[in-house]
Amino acid sequence: MKRRRLPLWRWDPFLAALVLTLSLVAALFQRLDLPVVSPLALTVLLLAAVAAAVLLVLPVFVRSLRRDGEGSFVLTDQLRLVPLPATQTFPVVDGHRHKASVEATVARAGTEVTAVLVPGATAWLGRDIRVSVDALAGGKVYRVGYLPKEIDQKIDAALRPLAARGVYRTVALTIREVPVALRVSPFSTRDMPLEPRRKNYRLDVRLGPALSTVPESDESIDVSEAPEG
Repeated sequence: MKRRRLPLWRWDPFLAALVLTLSLVAALFQRLDLPVVSPLALTVLLLAAVAAAVLLVLPVFVRSLRRDGEGSFVLTDQLRLVPLPATQTFPVVDGHRHKASVEATVARAGTEVTAVLVPGATAWLGRDIRVSVDALAGGKVYRVGYLPKEIDQKIDAALRPLAARGVYRTVALTIREVPVALRVSPFSTRDMPLEPRRKNYRLDVRLGPALSTVPESDESIDVSEAPEG
């Protein structure tokens, strides 16, 4: 399945670069001060720069346009969280990029928690559409990583129609600390490490095939009482 990507006009670096480029070109025409041409070019360029700037800041006020670089999933009373029956275990990728969120999740809820699969997500400054894994801990949402790219496009396609109706699937998330090899100074006789001990984590989620099938029994998690594990 072909990967979905954000269109350029919704990608933050492109819009920021476009505003900067248009402003520089407008300044150039202002310095050239060509009769007729400069005023016309200045008007067109500045209007285009303003339009790009509006597109850049509009998602701050319009939730449906948010680009989700840092995670825009928010718990509300209108959402319905439906547990997904699990048959397979898959790793969560890019957890090292969200280490602070992983550690906050462990501190608040332990190592066995509930997570929400959020379709249409993007990494910071990324264009690829992915499925994020957002952990629920202590009534808060923490983005801890993404599903592997080998499976995320198929899952994203199954989850998007549900998300449009305010329905999200929840999965069991397991967080395990993995040992990290320490670098020891060759000049020390006391095996003193060169750097403080760092924690690394392995994250796994349990998924099932019935992603787009919502139980008729209306089995769901009360958002106001989001589980801590």
